[in-house]
Amino acid sequence: MSAKDKRQRLIDAAYKVFSRKGFNNASIKDIAHEAGITPGLVHYYFKNKEELLFSVQSDIQERYHIQYDGKKESEMNPLDVLFEIKSRVEKDPDWYRWRYELYSLGLKNDPYKQEVANILLNGRESLSNPLKNLNVEAKETDALAGILLACFDGLALQKMFDDEFDLDQTYKLLIDLLENYLKKRKN
Repeated sequence: MSAKDKRQRLIDAAYKVFSRKGFNNASIKDIAHEAGITPGLVHYYFKNKEELLFSVQSDIQERYHIQYDGKKESEMNPLDVLFEIKSRVEKDPDWYRWRYELYSLGLKNDPYKQEVANILLNGRESLSNPLKNLNVEAKETDALAGILLACFDGLALQKMFDDEFDLDQTYKLLIDLLENYLKKRKN
């Protein structure tokens, strides 16, 4: 296995461990065990647990943006983006567990606050691009992206705690509200 493969394996393992146990409860030993690598080797690739945390976040951002690489803003369908975000709740709940873990760290620890602020900014920016295709005014695009980001995080949280929560119906209503908003803007 190459050094690059081992490093990626550690990042993937850390994502799972941090998402499930939380950053403060996770140990380098836990991550090494998940990766099938000796704990000492973790420190060869990462100075400390914090560096690994930020490497995981960088990897997640990169993977998310890869799916939209090469697409022009005009080719990005906002509904497709919405449904992709919705699908994460059921397909990859660790993605949201990870986000909530980072939010918690950012609220409690100044060193993580800027990283969380950047995550939220990147989220709003990635939503703003497809919204521009809907002829939303530039000054309102960022505000609408912020509202949608809050909806996505909040709806995912509700679904993760309540299996009976009807995520499909809720997203349907969210889409209806968005469409009504856009119709009202045209008039």
